[in-house]
Amino acid sequence: MTDATKIKHVVVMMFENRSFDSMLGYLYKDNNNVSPLGHPFEGLTGKESNLDNAGNEIKVFPIQKDDPYAYFMPKKDPGEGFANTNFQLFGAGQPPFPKGIEDNQGFVRDFQSTINNGPLEKKEEKDDPLLIPKKKKESDTPYHKYHSDAYKKWLKSSPPSDHVSEVPDLMNVQPKDIMGIYTPDMLPVLSGLAKGYAVCDHWYCSAPTETLPNRAFTHMGTSQGYLYDEVKSYSAKSIFKHLADHNHSWGIFGNNGNPYTVAFCQDIKTPYPPGCMTGSFDTFKNALTDKKLPTYTFLEPIWGHKGNSQHPNYNVALGDAYLLEIYNALKSSDYWKDTLLIITYDEHGGCYDHVPPPTNAVSPPATSKAFGFDFTRFGVRVPTVLISPWIEAGTVYRTKSDTPLDHTSILATLKACFDLPPLTERDKAAPDVTDVQTLSTPRMDDPMKGVIPPVAHPSIQIQPHASQIQKMHAAALAEKASRETGSTVTPPEFHSGEDVNKYIDEMHKRYYREE
Repeated sequence: MTDATKIKHVVVMMFENRSFDSMLGYLYKDNNNVSPLGHPFEGLTGKESNLDNAGNEIKVFPIQKDDPYAYFMPKKDPGEGFANTNFQLFGAGQPPFPKGIEDNQGFVRDFQSTINNGPLEKKEEKDDPLLIPKKKKESDTPYHKYHSDAYKKWLKSSPPSDHVSEVPDLMNVQPKDIMGIYTPDMLPVLSGLAKGYAVCDHWYCSAPTETLPNRAFTHMGTSQGYLYDEVKSYSAKSIFKHLADHNHSWGIFGNNGNPYTVAFCQDIKTPYPPGCMTGSFDTFKNALTDKKLPTYTFLEPIWGHKGNSQHPNYNVALGDAYLLEIYNALKSSDYWKDTLLIITYDEHGGCYDHVPPPTNAVSPPATSKAFGFDFTRFGVRVPTVLISPWIEAGTVYRTKSDTPLDHTSILATLKACFDLPPLTERDKAAPDVTDVQTLSTPRMDDPMKGVIPPVAHPSIQIQPHASQIQKMHAAALAEKASRETGSTVTPPEFHSGEDVNKYIDEMHKRYYREE
């Protein structure tokens, strides 16, 4: 049996806005960053650091379990857009980057005073002095040392203005919070699965920016040139339409029966093709029990401040508990032996990571309308875990390809398993992950037996609000209504999560709910 033919079903769960280091950086720290199989692991040593605006060195540190805020770190929503990401990685909003500054040294400074993404999503002006550093005169002395005059000048410069965030800050936010790292015992489910099966320590989000472009790459192999969340649904051909065109079924489940992905992909229409379905997480569990699991399943969390998306600074413990539910449902089903479960995160969300992203990405092709960015640089590393009984425990999986793993590797894996043509040049070049299954017979053990998910401190409550992704979901449904009716439909102003959820439920029922 070949690696690809072992897989009859693929299930993907994509969480929100966490970097690899923030969630899994300490996974094998106690074993000098080597797995039990002897695989090297690109984790943290504990010596990694950033400077704050005052020049103080801030080292990475383990989040303390007895801290009431432990599962709400970093207590503030970091900047996550293209300009934010560039500042975090290179010290400037976009090239040319200041000389003499090491990579990945801007996370603390950006967290202290993040770049304003608000105008970028509306106008994306190119003449913002915060985004484009002034050109240096040719006569300027070049700097190459880390603690050079250029670095000191950068450190003393006025920090960029705060970005627009939909998430209320928690109490006592400190610059060091962005360097806080979850330990394996704090995330027993994610860490247990990473150790019990395979962890990908070089899986990157597809674009160095925020949520929706990266989700577009996941579903379509392109963001159609967009770098920000300014468009709420995409018209490119999706993997769901692609699968149906080649006689394969798909399912999209989550968000209490109203998954955003359905409205996000404009080519998903009712009635759904045979065997294809959408619904809640319970619908997914029923599909497992009723032996109706689609070929490809995409799972969503529950969005919003009460949800389990793990978006900063929402409750991370709820996401770890949700992950255990997903695993147990699949593990106890008849589909376990022939299903590959992929757990990943859409982007880093401004959380610290110490590895600079590679620059050999293949363009879809597309070019940013805002910055002229050609999508040949990947985004920041995100946590990704591969789960299958054909995977040896303690695997640290890295592709043998010169092209690194990114979200379009999901598309490449579907292509390899189900004989699909590529959607774009990006997923055509992406490596698949089928060779992670190295065992000749499936495992019968359960590394998660007895694992109890964490629970956050009950005293910490997020101020009720309509979250950004809930508003984006509502906007995508309004775009659907506009296309269907031929008139412009605009969502109302939302004052609470309940308001926006009511609108989403009503609109989703109107355009997608099949009786």
